[in-house]
Amino acid sequence: MVTLAQLRCFLAVVDEMNFRRAADRLNMTQPPLTRQIQALEHAIGAPLFDRSARAVKLTAAGHAFARSARRILAQTGDAVLDARRIAAGDAGSLTIAFTAASSYVFLPRFVALLRACMPEVSLTLREMNSAQQLIALRAEQIDMGLSRPPIIEPGVASLRVYREPLSVVLPHTHALAAHDTLALEDLAGQNFITYPPVEGVYFHSLITGLLHAKGVTVAQTQHVTQTHSILALVGAGLGVALVPRSAERVRFADVVFKRLRGVDDVTADLLLAWRTPGDNPACASAVEHVVAALRDPRWLA
Repeated sequence: MVTLAQLRCFLAVVDEMNFRRAADRLNMTQPPLTRQIQALEHAIGAPLFDRSARAVKLTAAGHAFARSARRILAQTGDAVLDARRIAAGDAGSLTIAFTAASSYVFLPRFVALLRACMPEVSLTLREMNSAQQLIALRAEQIDMGLSRPPIIEPGVASLRVYREPLSVVLPHTHALAAHDTLALEDLAGQNFITYPPVEGVYFHSLITGLLHAKGVTVAQTQHVTQTHSILALVGAGLGVALVPRSAERVRFADVVFKRLRGVDDVTADLLLAWRTPGDNPACASAVEHVVAALRDPRWLA
């Protein structure tokens, strides 16, 4: 059996072409070095050095083996470094799930942060709703998720990474479009487009809870899962809606956004979720980088 120690001894002799100098380079005496070379030749079944000459010379087999030995030691060194980087979270891969609305502001900043701080970690992004993300986390199909609260799941940790107010979105021809700001009461009797109670449970509960608290009754209600689909239907004149303010970054020519007054204490929250205890060191590193970035108020400004 050939060992890495034998390869190192062999290459030291090849580099020095002198057993004594090679032994000094390896901080060992010459007899154990000679025994390592003899054991290597025995394992290979062929002489690597020509011992008939006064000077140390490689045989043809020795020349060929030296090239292979250097590649083996280089690959071994690379493997060790790769393992250390992965163990430290500086390399490897991350699969991150995200909700559609999180892609408007937070996701691009998050991806840019990871690429800057963890350039050797490959990223895979998958769009999922919050319920799907929890299932995927439990099944170890994803490493992290950008999800909506609440997350009350054994073995899943979470961190609030973004919060934003709600905005009113109207057809640009709507009578209320002339107002600078709107109150919830202004939406009474309007046809309403909002998130469904199952697939979009977080926003559905948040918005219907607001309307109920203010005693606002809307007319016909239509449920749509994705924010950009809600904007499209509003633009088609089918109703009005409440959406997270980050949706204002989605450009629809036929809609206008209005700030909602009187509910300053109500926000839509976004959570970063991951398994705990974690089995991917890159995940722990990503959390650390996000925590550090969130200390700077300019990061998400």
